[in-house]
Amino acid sequence: MSVGCAFSIRPECRDDAKAYRMLLPGAAAALDYRLVAEAEKPAQIVAAAGLTRTQRSKPLVGPGVAIHVIEPYRRQGIGKSLVAQLEAEAMRRGAGALYATQKVDVNGEEMRGWARLGFSPCETVEHHELPLDQFEPRLAPLLERMRKQGRIPDSAEIIPLYAADLEAVVQLHLTQLGGDAEALTRRLHGEGPDAFSATHSRVLLVDGRVVGCILAHRTSRVVSHVDANVLEPALRGGWANVWLKLESTRGALSLGIKTFVFTTFDHYADTRSFTEKLRGATVRRMALMVRPIATT
Repeated sequence: MSVGCAFSIRPECRDDAKAYRMLLPGAAAALDYRLVAEAEKPAQIVAAAGLTRTQRSKPLVGPGVAIHVIEPYRRQGIGKSLVAQLEAEAMRRGAGALYATQKVDVNGEEMRGWARLGFSPCETVEHHELPLDQFEPRLAPLLERMRKQGRIPDSAEIIPLYAADLEAVVQLHLTQLGGDAEALTRRLHGEGPDAFSATHSRVLLVDGRVVGCILAHRTSRVVSHVDANVLEPALRGGWANVWLKLESTRGALSLGIKTFVFTTFDHYADTRSFTEKLRGATVRRMALMVRPIATT
């Protein structure tokens, strides 16, 4: 498919593999439908794009999309042409939307780039920085009161991630937050620089069933990023949230970690309120970008 008279878009071939990985280093392994844009004079790969194998289930079913156009060739219609072909393939697979594979800073150029391609925010994520020395004195007495009041089921227990049923953890995350099953499984199995910590990530069981978890990965010697604080809806805002945070804190402190950076989604009112009470700082706001597929 021609873009003006200077470019063509075609499926990636074996000879494009190195250029494709260089343009999409963080996403290439997760993409199965792959396209490249090639300049005619001089002949060179100037853009790459693709769809993920897996699909998000909400708010609309759809795959992740990765696109990169090198700087000199931007704003010439290449990105929009790539999106059009990706959209057609996604429709063929029964999708209702396209999602950016990575969340973007709400104040950054990446967000503006996705907006120019017809994407808009469908979910806002905030990162909150909190000192761990505030957790134990605030949460431990609260949890003890909840125990005495009989709020915590006798069958409830919290275990480290390495002892948990990882498939059940993936399913909980997908059901409550969505996400990419393949990427979650990789991180849960300790693969990649952003792999979840098997020692201070925590999983909540009730009657032996996975009903909550805190998943975190270490970003420095003293900082851990809490990527997901997941609970079944009936357990949010109560003892389960307090207990998970406390046990994850204790595990992190034993490793010398001093600060948590929490990731919270739009519906995580309890964690955002918790941040305010502990006078934590909101250090970053990110957005998941989506483009619904028109059916008419």
